[in-house]
Amino acid sequence: MEVLEFDNLRLELDGALATLVLADPERLNALSMEMVDAIQAALLEVAKPRRGVRALMLTGDGRAFCAGANMMRRRTEAAGGKASSAGNAVESVFHPMIRRLRDVEVPVIAAVNGPCVGIGLAMTLLADYVIAADTAYFLVPFRNLASSPDSGLTWLLPRAIGPARARQLVMRAERLPAPDALAWGMINEVALAADFAEAARKVAQDFAAGPTIALGQMRSLFQQGAVNGFDAHLEAEARAVRKTSRTQDNAAAVRAFGSKEKVPFVGA
Repeated sequence: MEVLEFDNLRLELDGALATLVLADPERLNALSMEMVDAIQAALLEVAKPRRGVRALMLTGDGRAFCAGANMMRRRTEAAGGKASSAGNAVESVFHPMIRRLRDVEVPVIAAVNGPCVGIGLAMTLLADYVIAADTAYFLVPFRNLASSPDSGLTWLLPRAIGPARARQLVMRAERLPAPDALAWGMINEVALAADFAEAARKVAQDFAAGPTIALGQMRSLFQQGAVNGFDAHLEAEARAVRKTSRTQDNAAAVRAFGSKEKVPFVGA
């Protein structure tokens, strides 16, 4: 395994699986602007073809996944040394990272090991599969800060759980325990905290061993489906089928169709 160290962030490269670990456990992995810059750099590394990454897992170090944005550790602007305003920080730092995470071309798995707050929840909602520890919870805290939400939460949440439940979480700032998030359809799986690391890695490894290009196209199509009209989406599906039909994995799967042979996907 190769480990790349960033500012309170680790990128663990283990064969086809990349694991992005938020690594500021003393602050419950709250994202400073420097950490967000580090996530951007790590995602660029993941995208390099020479890395051979076929799935990306997001998780947190310690007892939390992410406690939201770090309000106490903001980068200062060069001009005058004044702290960046919240609006400027959102527009110039946090939202570009969210867009880059959205645009990752391989399957993304969120392994929510503990509290998942604010922008941490936005990152989770951009994943294709979410597994959470039974002790984890989700929280949108902006009401308590007298602030408007950011990071796409008011776009992502209604599409994940419906507008009524999204308004409940956002406008009442209620904690949503992992078992309830599963019941609401916001996440895919809950595992016992004691077994969580092993369970999450098993899920991520399964994605990393899958037909990467097809899974990446599925990821893209689900994202496009939120904004496409039906005819436009049929065209997007046709383009994706053309792309996947040219892959080695598709050819191998078609040859094996109808047999009991297990196809060893290569991600190409």
